[in-house]
Amino acid sequence: MGFNDLTSFNVAMLGKQGWKFQTENSSLATRLFKARYFPNNDFVGLKLGSNPSYVWRGILVQRWSLGKGRDGE
Repeated sequence: MGFNDLTSFNVAMLGKQGWKFQTENSSLATRLFKARYFPNNDFVGLKLGSNPSYVWRGILVQRWSLGKGRDGE
């Protein structure tokens, strides 16, 4: 597909999945992750918790870094 910067592409896809967790409550992925990682909370105020999967850790890390930009502002 010709991706020049695979890291940026991965960050974008993790951010997109986080956005779907916030906006599409009826999707299968949202329901599965909500049942496992945030059954009593919403996606915005979550902390990493104990024993997260690799995918879940990536989604939460990108949730915080997307809004800060490259300089951490």
